[in-house]
Amino acid sequence: MSLLTRKRNNYETMSASNVAFTLYLGRYIEPKAILMTFFVLLMTAFPIIDTNAQNRSRSSSGSEIIFGHGQEIETPNVNPAILGELNYRNIGPFRGGRSVAVAGHDDQPYIYYTGFTGGGVYKTTDGGATWYNVSDGFFKTGSVGAIDVADSDPNVIYVGMGETDIRGNMSAGDGMYRSTDAGKTWTWLGLGETRFIGDIEIHPENPDVAWVAAMGKLFGPVESSERGIYKTKDGGKTWNKVLFKDAKTGAVDIAIDPNNPRILFAAMWEAYRSPWEMSSGGEGSGLYKSVDGGESWTEITQNPGMPKGLVGKIGVSVSPVNSNRVFAIVENATGGGLFRSEDGGDNWRRVSANRNLRQRAWYYSKVVADPVNEDVVYVLNVGFWKSKDGGVNFDRIGTPHGDHHDLWIATNNPERMVVADDGGGQVTYNGGEGWSSYYTSATAQIYQVVTDNQFPYMIYGAQQDNSTFAIRSRTSGGSIGERDWWPVAGGESGYIAPDPENPSVTFGGSYGGYLNKYDSELGLSDRIDVWPDNPMGGGAKDAKYRFQWTFPIVISPHNPDVLYATSQHVHRSTDEGMSWETISPDLTRDDSKKQDESGGPITKDDTSVEYYNTIFSFVESPIEPGLLWAGADDGLIHISRDNGQSWENVTPKDMPEAMISIIDASHHAAGTAYIAATRYKFGDFSPMLYKTTNYGKSWEKIITGIPSMDFTRAIREDPNRSGLLYAGTETGVYVSFNAGEQWQSLQLNLPAVPITDLAVHKRDKDLIVATQGRSFWVLDDLAVLHQLQDNMLANQHYLFDPEDPYLFGGRSWGSSATAGQNPQGGAVVYYYLAENEDQEIKLEFVDMREQVVQSYSSKEDVRGRPVRESTLFHEDEQQPLRGSLGDKAGLHSYVWGLDYPGVTNIDGRQILWAGSTAGPRALPGTYTVRMYVGDELVGEQEFEVKKDPRLEQISQEDLVEQFELVQTINAKLDSTHKAINKIRSVREEFREHMGSLGTDETSQTLLERAQSMMKAMTEIEEALVQTKAEATQDVLNFQIRLNNKLAALKSTVATGYGRPTAQQYAVYEDLASKTDVHLLRLQKIWDGEYTDILEEIENPVMPINND
Repeated sequence: MSLLTRKRNNYETMSASNVAFTLYLGRYIEPKAILMTFFVLLMTAFPIIDTNAQNRSRSSSGSEIIFGHGQEIETPNVNPAILGELNYRNIGPFRGGRSVAVAGHDDQPYIYYTGFTGGGVYKTTDGGATWYNVSDGFFKTGSVGAIDVADSDPNVIYVGMGETDIRGNMSAGDGMYRSTDAGKTWTWLGLGETRFIGDIEIHPENPDVAWVAAMGKLFGPVESSERGIYKTKDGGKTWNKVLFKDAKTGAVDIAIDPNNPRILFAAMWEAYRSPWEMSSGGEGSGLYKSVDGGESWTEITQNPGMPKGLVGKIGVSVSPVNSNRVFAIVENATGGGLFRSEDGGDNWRRVSANRNLRQRAWYYSKVVADPVNEDVVYVLNVGFWKSKDGGVNFDRIGTPHGDHHDLWIATNNPERMVVADDGGGQVTYNGGEGWSSYYTSATAQIYQVVTDNQFPYMIYGAQQDNSTFAIRSRTSGGSIGERDWWPVAGGESGYIAPDPENPSVTFGGSYGGYLNKYDSELGLSDRIDVWPDNPMGGGAKDAKYRFQWTFPIVISPHNPDVLYATSQHVHRSTDEGMSWETISPDLTRDDSKKQDESGGPITKDDTSVEYYNTIFSFVESPIEPGLLWAGADDGLIHISRDNGQSWENVTPKDMPEAMISIIDASHHAAGTAYIAATRYKFGDFSPMLYKTTNYGKSWEKIITGIPSMDFTRAIREDPNRSGLLYAGTETGVYVSFNAGEQWQSLQLNLPAVPITDLAVHKRDKDLIVATQGRSFWVLDDLAVLHQLQDNMLANQHYLFDPEDPYLFGGRSWGSSATAGQNPQGGAVVYYYLAENEDQEIKLEFVDMREQVVQSYSSKEDVRGRPVRESTLFHEDEQQPLRGSLGDKAGLHSYVWGLDYPGVTNIDGRQILWAGSTAGPRALPGTYTVRMYVGDELVGEQEFEVKKDPRLEQISQEDLVEQFELVQTINAKLDSTHKAINKIRSVREEFREHMGSLGTDETSQTLLERAQSMMKAMTEIEEALVQTKAEATQDVLNFQIRLNNKLAALKSTVATGYGRPTAQQYAVYEDLASKTDVHLLRLQKIWDGEYTDILEEIENPVMPINND
């Protein structure tokens, strides 16, 4: 039976009991005997706290609730298989997001793991140069709270979900996962109801034994028995709760003595977060020790040297060099700081009260003992601190990012470390003198998303613990890299409003009511706060205007001079923030009891995250000027139909107090609006989506098809199709084809990650997804969803109307490990097959002159070679061979790259310096795609190839001239390459024939004529192509010939968009005339000697024998 000794008044109670017991017996008793007797009485007088809960065994195969995707509806409107060909692309930015968990292994100096607070688990195999996700497809949630690699087996990794740094935007997890193959695959181990896991320790010699510190449910406050220290002895198949304090207190940290794994320390923490406050510390918080592998525990919070009074968050670490030396960083109002014990926790001494080590204790409080020097200890806070004298004095180590949460140190080389901070995981091999970059993973936590109408359009967002930024939706290069995004107005938490008339100007906000105007071209920032009275450190009730951590900033869709911002009021400016008018009363519940200071009872923390009774969502109708909607974080919804002169409360009658996360005003009907609300900070994870069609007079709840615990953060209406809606939840994206009557998953290849906002770009028909841990994702193919109709699905074959492509940039080179992905370049054509098709499927692309430009088949690849099943290897039957069309049932896509056929290639080795054999790009205009099944035309769709709208000075005539010169050059190059190929073919042909000639005079004469002809052909060949070049840069030694000069000229003409230069025409005329000389000479050979010699070889004249 495990024993949990009481924390409060232990020494006072023991002293009084000793005296009373002595008086009762009337004689002196040895202190040891008194303590033993008192121990027995204590067990009788004070019941052990929740003994049953502590010893309860839980199987990981139980029926715990796992919220999120995987509970899809049985009868969706659209068969999910039809949507399977659609894919999101991750555009970045590749700038690391927040991480609170890292791990490595002594035997693997280049392999590390980082757990992100929304992005899942990432792994590096090159010392942090690149990272890749290893949890996608296995994890149901994205927030990682803890990670550990088994010392005895680097293939064994445990991961606990749900971070315990209880900030305002934290996400709950779904328990424990384990990998036994170094992250290739994962198994869910249960403990889903623990929600937030702070630490994991694995037995140093047995990877099946592990301990987990589970905070339990933190939103509320809420009482729960699913918290404390859990232990497994069978690799997570079953769990025993071995330490439980009470229903309000969870476990946040564990430390194991690596020299004696029977000894463990555990930190218990009473904490919670509600919509209007955060609380760290309470009667339940404390430090505990076990000497039997966690089977029983003793509280040591009140051991000599520890601070009196309430304690909050505690971090603990045992020195691997000296097991008696234990460090603890303790949150306490008056005596907090770093404590050290020299006797295994029996006695303590505060060695540092440095505020740099313990500021915002609820967010940090991590201490790590060095593995080889007992006097070296690290403390993680805003800075990364190192002490060389046992924790008395500290020096700060520079790191790429601030706000540090976890640290792993190699025991065989303490200079090798990986640190977790609010920029992800970074690796050092020299004790922190240099670190790997955090610009390596697309794991940003983004609050909102907004777009503009530039071309390409820009996407704007604010990254938590970094900056705001604008990022290109696509580029003309191979990927979307660091040069394609840059800072804009606002701060880490703010809304951004780009000026629709000046793409260089943005308006942005951040916490504390911060609001600025930023001109990126000039690099100038102007502060235009509505009320520039900085509220930091004060409660909401002390502020004149309550601006939330992330408050709306919106430019009117009807008047670009009108700018809105919201506190508990709606504010409006018509002079770019130089002055503001308040156009609404307080549109919240204004409950003063929910506006006090936050962070207690020990450390206050007021940054406006907990500011309550604020307007959290605001929108002006895109189709009716002056129709304004405002939604508060306390659940009230108001509407103004007279441009803010009056407001009406239109809150749904059945909706409880909740945060109105998003209001989306319809693009199709002025009286229609949608809201996404959340109550997760109340501990309620239910989805909450509502719809009104009568200006808020009545509301309909529209959540059918969304799992019961996948709470909703965002909703958007498609501006191009009425009734098509998108919803973002805590784990993914859903779509409704019938105005919310029913939802189904639109997850596709999107990872399990909280969706904070959605945007639909009307012109480009794109869905942009803002995530809390995986940066931005874009679904480019909404045109397919627009066309999904019941009558379409009834067809045997269906060809979708393609989106109109733009002539834009070069060809995409694919994605990068550290850069965002571009869309597929060209015309993307989708087609649907109701069943597998045995007949040939063919797509033909036809230009304005009714000429077939390109043709693609299911029976041939792009080179015209028959598609055959491999006789040697198994193949994926669902995937068409590269370059051919798919013929299996379902949705298929094919991309025409807007290119015309290219030039004949030279047989064998072909080296072209600065040139190619590619065909020209298509001209702007109307094209047709036709779909054939067998000989039957089953579909035909027109689409327009559009010019890059930025090319205002380039006319259609300019592009036509460019196209025609490229085609002219290609025609000459094609003739040249065909001639070269024929020369080489004839040479081989004649070599075979000459080997069969006799030795008579006639044959020898014929041989000499053939050799002379072949010499002339070789001279022509060597003039047309450099025959000595065998490697690419050989042409720097052997000068390029006419074919290469033509190809290089073609490339200069095809570069960019515009009319060819006079000198390009002149050079072509020169090269063409030189080439023609050789081609004409060659033609004479074909027409003369070649024909004659071949005739004589094939039909020799037989000599007459007169004998």
